[in-house]
Amino acid sequence: MDDSKSLESSTTLEVNYSINNPSMNTAMTLSFMEITEAGGLQLPFTRIAVGARYYLMGVNGMRTVLDSRTQAKVWRSTPFIAANVGLSNLAVEKLNASLLDLSIRGGVEIPVMSNMLLVGQVALGSSLTASSDEDSVSYQFVTLFAGLRFVGFE
Repeated sequence: MDDSKSLESSTTLEVNYSINNPSMNTAMTLSFMEITEAGGLQLPFTRIAVGARYYLMGVNGMRTVLDSRTQAKVWRSTPFIAANVGLSNLAVEKLNASLLDLSIRGGVEIPVMSNMLLVGQVALGSSLTASSDEDSVSYQFVTLFAGLRFVGFE
């Protein structure tokens, strides 16, 4: 029996905390995502996740030595790929389920100011915990995000 439903929302909030490692062009991330309203439901989906990003052209804002006495910060549009594993809570109608999931992401960071980046990304994800039982729950998601990232480099 197929009882699939779609949640569509333009009021999704995601907050990320990243620790950059410029020597390896990577960042470790802690992410919190919440759909605040969809289909008349309040807070139907929340997710907390940990993961990693790889910056294909280097991390933005890293210091570079130009000669023996001059340093500079490099700011440019930087594409990235990422993966994270999360714990999600799905609450729709009479169902409330907590599931593990995996998300693969791709995006770009574009410098706006010296401490702010415009970020755009696409995320594809799927629950990892599902069974063939009659009452099993699983989900897949596709999200398009655009937002600001505030950074501090010293």
